[in-house]
Amino acid sequence: MDLTKRVGMNIRAIRKAQKLTIDELAEKCDFQAPYLSDVERGERNITLQTLTKILDALKVGPGSVLIPEFSGNEDPENNKDELLKLLMNTLEDKNEDDIRMILNISIEIFARLQKN
Repeated sequence: MDLTKRVGMNIRAIRKAQKLTIDELAEKCDFQAPYLSDVERGERNITLQTLTKILDALKVGPGSVLIPEFSGNEDPENNKDELLKLLMNTLEDKNEDDIRMILNISIEIFARLQKN
């Protein structure tokens, strides 16, 4: 998949995960909704300035849209490395307290799973 389509698909996935409509995100970015829709479909080559506006509106880092979605079809030997990269990119724009909270939740989940 080419980078333009990957970025667009990831922008759409993040927008939907945040329960934002295309109109709401367009307003936050000061873009027209049809333009943003073209971006999400990978039909527009965007500048870094445009990408930065979108990332700021979504409150995510660049890794969130540049790294491909993990599909599970990759070489099993590389799965752990790919997943760790995705995790690091997801956490890159979070503050220390949020990262500690996520770590504590993960520890608790794994402790409960081991009890079962």
